[in-house]
Amino acid sequence: MQDERILRNVFLNLLSNAVKYSGENKPIYFSILITDLLVTIKIRDEGIGIPVAEQQKLFSIFYRATNVANLQGSGLGLTIVKRYVELMGGHIDFTSEPRTGTTFYLEIPIKPEI
Repeated sequence: MQDERILRNVFLNLLSNAVKYSGENKPIYFSILITDLLVTIKIRDEGIGIPVAEQQKLFSIFYRATNVANLQGSGLGLTIVKRYVELMGGHIDFTSEPRTGTTFYLEIPIKPEI
């Protein structure tokens, strides 16, 4: 039950970021693959992207890329998302290209039922 709440918060943050940092009428892509051992999630937008020189700081607390100054945010969301994913034993990564978009990749192991 706790993992469900955590996953809900992860999805809410990543999907709301995708919408916020994309222009109007830009698609947001979401895919999920579930196997016996792993949940693999991909969330992609066609938004403003993250400047290459700033990508290594993306999960740092209070960090906001320089190209989002006019958009509301605290710089906490992705730090929390990363900690949540790691709390579930998973991993998060991303690729991004300025003015093209960003894709987040998550892998979360499935815990066996006891």
